[in-house]
Amino acid sequence: MSFLKRRSKRNLESKVASNPVIQEAPNQEEAYEVEQLPFPDITTTDRIPQLAPTPTATSQPNTGPIYTTGTLKAILDTTKTSGTTQPFATSAYRSNTTALRMPVVIKGSDKQSTGMLPPQPKGRRLMLHVTVTALLLFIMAGSLMAVAAVGDVGAHTGTANSSPSTNGMFNSNGDNSALLAQQAATATAVTQDGYEPPRQTPKTSSAPAPAPTYPGVNPGPALGGSGNHFFQGQCTYWAAYRFHQLTNVWVPWLGDAWQWSGQAAASGWHVSGSPSVGAIIVLQPGVQGAGGYGHVAIVERINSDGSVYASNYNWYAGGGGFGILSYWTFSPGSGVSFVTL
Repeated sequence: MSFLKRRSKRNLESKVASNPVIQEAPNQEEAYEVEQLPFPDITTTDRIPQLAPTPTATSQPNTGPIYTTGTLKAILDTTKTSGTTQPFATSAYRSNTTALRMPVVIKGSDKQSTGMLPPQPKGRRLMLHVTVTALLLFIMAGSLMAVAAVGDVGAHTGTANSSPSTNGMFNSNGDNSALLAQQAATATAVTQDGYEPPRQTPKTSSAPAPAPTYPGVNPGPALGGSGNHFFQGQCTYWAAYRFHQLTNVWVPWLGDAWQWSGQAAASGWHVSGSPSVGAIIVLQPGVQGAGGYGHVAIVERINSDGSVYASNYNWYAGGGGFGILSYWTFSPGSGVSFVTL
């Protein structure tokens, strides 16, 4: 006997025992036996109404929506109302895909993408290139000028026969703007008050070599011929010439203006702090307006207050200049000395 028949028999016996009317009926097992209906074809879903699934928050991936109890009851009630005896086929409502959101469509602009950053204006880019190029050219020109000036002035040590001659270094017949800038820088350097360009004494003579010349430098008139070996136009050039005029003796040494007192003492000349007419007055750098190389002049007269009236070259305070004669009043004191024979 199958399990269903045994279960049905037990249920029948319990009902018969509790109901006297049923107990009197003959062959009660057969009278109340329930016929088992065959299972319907669950794949046939033509008459089952298609209701939209209502997925809950407990939906699982790749299993389709999970229906709630209320949704299943509504489907079963609808099935009974339509007159069908087929149970709800859950397999017909399962899906192998997960619930998808509605797609978001972004309309195209029919324009080619230019990247994340907007393009730079052509005018601004061109201006940037021109500015950078001009800055580089300015730096290069300044470097060349500085090297040219330092190469000539910085090599000078202040003593005779210490550096090779720079004569002809900047001579050029070509139209070169960079070379002209170098020459201008050199001209500015060599015309500083009291500066004496370096040179060598020739091996065949005890006299120093002639002072070099520089393009763009106007040295003024030549004074004293070959006996005056100082840089033409400088204060040293005038002092040597004027002292020779008064004493008929050429200054034998070389060097910047501030070195004349030391060179004179080394040559056996007299150096003191007391002025005299015709003496060479030597100013140390920064004293009474002297430049970084000092200044020399010739005492023309002594004033009643003890100051001296002197003639000089390259002294702009008196209206003079490089290669231009002017007169100025100086006072004896610290940093001032007088050179005589």
